[in-house]
Amino acid sequence: MSGLRMSQGGLDDLIRAKANTARGAGADGLDIKLMYESGMDGQDIMRLRQFTAKEQLLIIIRCPKPNAAAFHGTLDPKNVNTKAKTNATGTVRDANGHLMVSDYDMMSVWRYTGTGYQKIFVSALDPPGAPRGAWGPEAVRIVRAVNALLISKIQHGCQDDFVNLEKNPGLKMADHFLAFDVGTAVYLPTPIYCENFYRVHGLPWPYDSSGRHTGQGGP
Repeated sequence: MSGLRMSQGGLDDLIRAKANTARGAGADGLDIKLMYESGMDGQDIMRLRQFTAKEQLLIIIRCPKPNAAAFHGTLDPKNVNTKAKTNATGTVRDANGHLMVSDYDMMSVWRYTGTGYQKIFVSALDPPGAPRGAWGPEAVRIVRAVNALLISKIQHGCQDDFVNLEKNPGLKMADHFLAFDVGTAVYLPTPIYCENFYRVHGLPWPYDSSGRHTGQGGP
């Protein structure tokens, strides 16, 4: 089912109001700029910066449509059982008509060691990357800690770690990303920027030139 219909002017008003709320909660100017670019909530951007600095983590997230910034905290994030795509407002309805906002898709999580990045596998372990199954204890701890901070909660494991080639959605040229690198947030406007970020940071890139997952990257 389709999502909400609203004029761009109405969406812009809602996003400005969310930006003011984020500023009041302590978000800085860069957090707000990234909010407009990424479609994530400004408070969530601030808190992910703070969390990754504290935990010495790199977390890379595929972002929702920019207009989704109007609805975080107002609508529930899109859950894993809803396969319909969001519309231009960044919203979608499930089979029961429940309206949701596009969620944040984690791509990968890494711990900075001082000389490089160590993979934290955030998906089912047995078999690796299965659609359902138990995660490792560190993955569970991190996602629970992140969700305790976020307005829009993480709904599932990392896409890079979902090594089921038939079901992994891969990448599309319209995809855009935010990398939270030990307290620094970097906007990556296309998959090419994201791939370059991975390579510069010494991270294996698990997608081919068409955006399909290669099946690499298990625990």
